[in-house]
Amino acid sequence: MKNIFYIILVGIIFSCAQEKKELPKAIDFRNGTFKELLAVAEKEDKLIFIDCYTSWCAPCKWMDKNVFVNENVYSFYNSTFINYKIDMEKGEGPELAKKYQVSSYPTYLFINSKGDLVHKSTSRMSVEEFITVGENAIDPSKAFGILTAKYEQNKMSNDEMLNYAISLQKMRINTADEVLDKLMLKVDDEWLLSLSGWKLIESFVFDENSKLFNVLNSNKEYFISITNKKTVYKVYQRILQRKMYASTNEQNETLFFQQLDSLKKLTDKARDIAILHCNYYAKANDADKFIKTSNYYVDNFLTDDPETIAFIARSVYRKSFEESPKILLQAAELITKAYEMNPNDYGTVSTFAQIQGIVGNKEEAIKAGELAVKMADTISSKVKKRALQNLKELKEKQ
Repeated sequence: MKNIFYIILVGIIFSCAQEKKELPKAIDFRNGTFKELLAVAEKEDKLIFIDCYTSWCAPCKWMDKNVFVNENVYSFYNSTFINYKIDMEKGEGPELAKKYQVSSYPTYLFINSKGDLVHKSTSRMSVEEFITVGENAIDPSKAFGILTAKYEQNKMSNDEMLNYAISLQKMRINTADEVLDKLMLKVDDEWLLSLSGWKLIESFVFDENSKLFNVLNSNKEYFISITNKKTVYKVYQRILQRKMYASTNEQNETLFFQQLDSLKKLTDKARDIAILHCNYYAKANDADKFIKTSNYYVDNFLTDDPETIAFIARSVYRKSFEESPKILLQAAELITKAYEMNPNDYGTVSTFAQIQGIVGNKEEAIKAGELAVKMADTISSKVKKRALQNLKELKEKQ
């Protein structure tokens, strides 16, 4: 009798272990038609999450491999939504793409059981960002579809209009400015000095020619007190960097270096300072100063930052070798250093190929160009097309 009991107990434990083992280790995408999924959503009282993809979409594949398999992601999505994945170029895909205005991939839709759009987001993103997208979908004050309906009905609170404007901006929908203008007509000074007002300033201040900038500039210390200095300075830095690019294009040396000194007070990030400083001399076609300045930053501040070194090299690759041989030879040295430090970054490999081609190292250029084409498969079809074109040009170069 004891033996029988023991065998049964072991069997139960083994069965439970098997069930536990078979739990999905990724987002559990359901099978069925869209209509069938709507019925399931109604029965389970959940939203449907739809991953809108295409067979050629590299960022979609990246999300499959790197985000949908993350435990925090799939635990949240599997417990919160009815998950559905559909190729937008096959079957029901084209009809759904038209209905929900899907034009870029990946796009993430959150639909209720009636088929109404509740929330929408786009693009490749990190684990944390993707979880936030899901959290926003179940928050009526942030869900894009709900906010759109409220906006059209003119039934929005100020904070809802703020969240709507930010969502439009993130998805690069040009009505963001229209919503911003309407919001600015509604809000008062008290609201502008709240955390919501700061959120608006942080999202939409890009220059000094706006009421929002005047609010920020007149209340700088106050905003620092309710957020922090780094966050506020980041907005000023964004404005200043735009002005510095203008000074560089105009070759206004006095103004540029005044702005550079101001930038150093706003940030201690060597990357931001180095890129702008080197770019000024590259634009001026001052080879000696470009070489001296780029070496200074690379040797003293960028020893473990191949991305920034590659960025500096990339900024000059469109110059012709005949007009700027010393600058391009320096760029070749910089990109070689970056490539040796990080040979697995597409941008670095692609830039290495192009610059080596410009300075006459055709064999190395083609080898790197072929590698860039392979790496582009994991990014996007547009990048792949560009990589193939670059490789073709390298092979045709005399």
